[in-house]
Order: sequence, then structure tokens, then C-alpha cells
Amino acid sequence: MTSINNKFGQIVTLTGDVKADAFDTLVDQSIDPETLNMAVDVDSAGHMPDWKWSWKPTTLPYARESITMQAQNEVPIYKQGTYRLDNFTAFRTRGEATQPHKIFLKWLNEAGTANLVDWVTYDSGSYSFVGVTDSGGTDSATRAQRLSWVVPTSYTIPSLNTSTHTYNIGAVSGAYTFTGLRMGNNQTLGPFYKGNTYEFVMDSSANGHPIYLSTDNGDNFVSGNYVGEYTSGVTNSRADSNGTMTFVVPADAPSTLTYQCGIHGAMRGNITIKDLKTDSNGAGQDIIYLQHSQEGHATEVPIKEVPNIQSQMCLTFDAAKGKFVPQDLGDYMTKTVSFVNRIKEEITDNSINETRMKTFMQEKNILDASETFIVSALDSASVESIISGTKETLIDSDYIATRLGFTNAASSSLQTENNTTFVQDGVLTVATGTARWYSPRAVTITKIRKHVSVAPAGATLNMTLKKNGSSISTFNIADGSTTNVTNNLNLSVAEGDYLTIDITQIGSSTAGSDLNVVISYK
Repeated sequence: MTSINNKFGQIVTLTGDVKADAFDTLVDQSIDPETLNMAVDVDSAGHMPDWKWSWKPTTLPYARESITMQAQNEVPIYKQGTYRLDNFTAFRTRGEATQPHKIFLKWLNEAGTANLVDWVTYDSGSYSFVGVTDSGGTDSATRAQRLSWVVPTSYTIPSLNTSTHTYNIGAVSGAYTFTGLRMGNNQTLGPFYKGNTYEFVMDSSANGHPIYLSTDNGDNFVSGNYVGEYTSGVTNSRADSNGTMTFVVPADAPSTLTYQCGIHGAMRGNITIKDLKTDSNGAGQDIIYLQHSQEGHATEVPIKEVPNIQSQMCLTFDAAKGKFVPQDLGDYMTKTVSFVNRIKEEITDNSINETRMKTFMQEKNILDASETFIVSALDSASVESIISGTKETLIDSDYIATRLGFTNAASSSLQTENNTTFVQDGVLTVATGTARWYSPRAVTITKIRKHVSVAPAGATLNMTLKKNGSSISTFNIADGSTTNVTNNLNLSVAEGDYLTIDITQIGSSTAGSDLNVVISYK
């Protein structure tokens, strides 16, 4: 047997084994660092509304899906990655939001602007945004606070600085009221960091409501007895009208304390206390925070290593490196103009234009030959009969009616029922729904019909209807059954709200197959 040679050198030994060192000269197994543009906005009221995130997916190893205006529990970033964040709520309000919100990348989850991550540059300029950014979302804002940074390959967490924070506190019946750094009644505070200073500034309405810190959670409260009073690091405990209680958190402070009115048991709230150090998660990743300057309005940012080659990646030749490199289809499309052009041609050749749509509707007995009348009512049966070959989708009778020239389905003389049909083809699995139906107007859901071609066995098939990501109804198909109807509903959906359906349980011995959920509305 002879060895195999090419311009990369000998890669197979005489025994047929691949030489590892030669393979390294042929293939570069490293993953290119991530480059991601993000947008953030706020459209809800309250002191701690959710940041709403938008971005488009990057390459496969970074496992991001395209999102627009969605709250996130965490926003991971990767070493060597290049990131840009446009914050559109920094200079204007949107939706129910009542105040602008700037954002900062911090080592600690705390108010203010201390302990900022020093990789970041901040630019509050004016930009030419028209409708939507390249990262996915905002309305007509033309100015943004822009954060830009590159995550180092390695970094050292700096010495963290202590800081001072002030709470402005008044009183109403049964509650301390907070303004400024924190807003609302009997707020949960923190985390407080050891070594930091926290001032409780009481206004005149707090007369007769002396505040103190306690190791008791309120279970043993006795008016006037100051049960469990904690005084280590505390100056002017029991301050009330126009007084200030100051707390410099000592190194031996407990992990939780309670602020408490000495006279009224209901006037209290919890305080969380932590060491002055950064957080990490169970995977050993450092956690930093994208946070407003007020307390509590934060999103966790785990710092991750550059990922390895993932399933479904291919090798393509990189002439600049002289090696084959791992690449996913999205990256390939970005870099290969001829491939993109071919896809465009295919879409153009096979897209459904008006003529094709009319022909399709005539074949399905929806439109007659004169193209003027609906010859089959757009009820759930006729809509469902034309659906096939999709993994998850939906068809709405309003959409079909408007394509035929009606204002909506309700204005069709033969249309007696407005329906949206969600479809999940094939054997069912527990899944979070991704197909969305956006309400074209304010409607009321009256009935939900569920059908499967193969009945679940061993357990019921359970589903959850969500509006804007929150559950509004649950329903099922019984073990051994192929259909079920939920009548007499009265679920309100506003114009622009979206619906999704999660499958939360399937049959245990037979999952069930080919789910159709028909939502009737008026």
C-alpha cells in the first residue's frame, strides 16, 4: 500500500491511518468569532420593565434565533466576539413606558454607574434609522445610545469599587413608598454589596414610622419592641420624618435582612446581601449585567468560550487560509454570491403571484370561474382541507378573504365564522409554538376545536394557548380521542396581539399525530 500525498503533504500512513499532524495542516477546526448587532427597547410601564431584545441570528455554533422585541432571561456573549447594542429607549418612550432608560454593561448587578466593564465604548449620537434596525426592532426612533465592545480572549476581573446608594422613602397606610433609585411600595431591595453604603432618606410623611433593620422576617414582630434589630454598620437606626438611616454593609453581614417599621408590622421589605465580587453560573461562566442606572432593571450576560464545531456544519475551502474551514449554510450564503443569486431565482420562479393564487383557489373550490364570488364558505373544514405538507403553520380566514377583495372574512356574504387554524404535521412532540397569528383587529375568541389524525394513547394531549407569550387558555384531546371542542369562550385579543400554541404533554405510548387547532373568533 502506498501513502497518499497532495500539496498538504502526506495525510495517510502506509497502514491506512490518518496522520493527525497532517490533518491539522489540511483543516482549520477553529470557529470564527461572533459578530452581532443587537437592539434593545422598553414598551411597558413600571420601575423595572423588561428590556425587549432584537437581533438576527449569527452562525450555527452560536445558537441564536431571530427575535424581535422579546424579553430574555440572559443575553450570552462570547470571547473574541464583536458586539454592538443600540438602545432606542435612551432618548424617547414607547408604548406604555413613561420614562427613558439608558443601559450600561456592569460587573455587578447594582444601581448607578460604578464598576462598568471597561471594554465598552458609549456613543449617544444620532443615526439614520428608518423603521427597523439591522438587528431587528424599533419603531420610528432616529436616535439611540450605542454600546460597542469586543470581548477579550482572556481578561482579569478588576478590583471592584464600593459605592453609595440613596433611597427616598415616604409612608402611606401599611407601606413604605420608594421613589428615585427604587419605585413602589414595600420594595424588595438589593443586592446590597458588602462595603457599600446605603442611605434611607425619610421624608415628612414618614413621621411616626421609624425604620430599622432586622434579622427577623416579620414573623415575631411586636409593635414598639424592635425585634431582631440589626445595628452593625448602621447609623441613626429608627429614623423617621426627615431623618436618614445609613447602612455601611459590614463584611460579616447576613445574606438577608428586613427593613421594618418599628410600629406597623406591614411596613417592611426584604434586603439581599452579597459579597463584593462578580457572579458566575453553574457552568463556571462569569456573569455581568446589562442594566439601567436604577436598581433591579437588569439582564444577565454570561461570558462564554468560543464554541466548537457543531452538528450540521460543513467544510469549505478558504483560499486565504489555504485550509478547509467549518461553515454553516447561513455563513456560506453570506460569502457566496452565486449561491444567493440562485436561491433568488428559485424563489422568483416558484413564488405564488396573483394569477397562481386565483388558479389555486379555483381548484380548491374557494373561488368560482368569474373570480367574483366565494363558492365554498370559508369555515374551518374548507380551510383545513387545503393545508398539507407543513411542519407548523397557520391559515386565517381573514387573510384569505382579503386576498379575494373583501375587507375581512366577516364582510363575506357566505362567511359565517372567522377562523385561524394552527397546524402541526407529523408525530407530535412537547414543543413551544413558534407560528404566530397576529390579530387584524380587536376580536373575541369563542371556540377552540382540536383534531388529530392519530389519537394520543396512554395520556391526554395537552395544549396551552398564549397571547403575546402569556397563557390565556389550556385545553386537551383525551386519551384515545381524535377530537375535542371547547365552547363558550370569551377571550379578548386586541389588534396587533399575537397567539401561539404550546404542546405541553403528548400521549405516553402513542404521541398523537397531525394536530389541527381551529380558533373561532368574532
